[in-house]
Amino acid sequence: MEHNKLIDWMNESEKKLFAIIGKYLDEVKGNNKKTTEICHIGKFIMLLNESVSIFRLSESPDCLLNTNQGIIGLEHQIIVNKSLREQEGCFETIIRSVEQNLLADSSIPNFFANCDILPTANYSLSEKSEVIKTVTNVFKEYIIYDRNIPNPYVGNIRLQKYSSKGISIRSNSFGSPLSPSIIKQAILKKEEKLEQYIRNCNSPIWLLLVTGNLKNSSYYIEDTQLLSFFIHSKFDKIYLLEDFKGKLYRLK
Repeated sequence: MEHNKLIDWMNESEKKLFAIIGKYLDEVKGNNKKTTEICHIGKFIMLLNESVSIFRLSESPDCLLNTNQGIIGLEHQIIVNKSLREQEGCFETIIRSVEQNLLADSSIPNFFANCDILPTANYSLSEKSEVIKTVTNVFKEYIIYDRNIPNPYVGNIRLQKYSSKGISIRSNSFGSPLSPSIIKQAILKKEEKLEQYIRNCNSPIWLLLVTGNLKNSSYYIEDTQLLSFFIHSKFDKIYLLEDFKGKLYRLK
């Protein structure tokens, strides 16, 4: 796809997504977890290409959909590698502290940086302050002098011009391939609460599984044929959204 056509397509997709979820984003402003959830649900509705809309947000299940079949409950679940997700969460707090240090430092010009957290990066709670100091110095050296300081925490810093100062974590891989056993585990975990979902909304329940972001903790779909396995579940329908690639699969 040509560059200009790609930009037009992305802009058009954003408009369609906002038309679906715009008013609901205002309801959850400041709640990052719920915002991510609503964005996934909006992408799901776009890719479903059916006459479906959000009826209202809820909890257990996460929202109610208005469909040709009536009101449907939709439960949302992100599939991740838990141990790697914990590492990402721990270093997210480090990076936010580093960002604040650089914001307060007048010698640092405005910038936006993407960085990778090294797969072996780790620290104990007692080391947190020292890690923040080390990573702050790594960024200062790179931003001011374009020098890489070898360190056990971050690598592959990429800078671009920006109106303020900000840092974003990117992974240095696309995670691991998704397997049928991982999908089954995610479904079974949600099935434990299925009766509660049904009681709360008195409607059929669909399950939306999501994977495929740009984090080490995410999974990617290596072979779509692996998704063609038989799923026995009490959920009325099960879908899998590969987020970054914008692909939707019907599993049941």
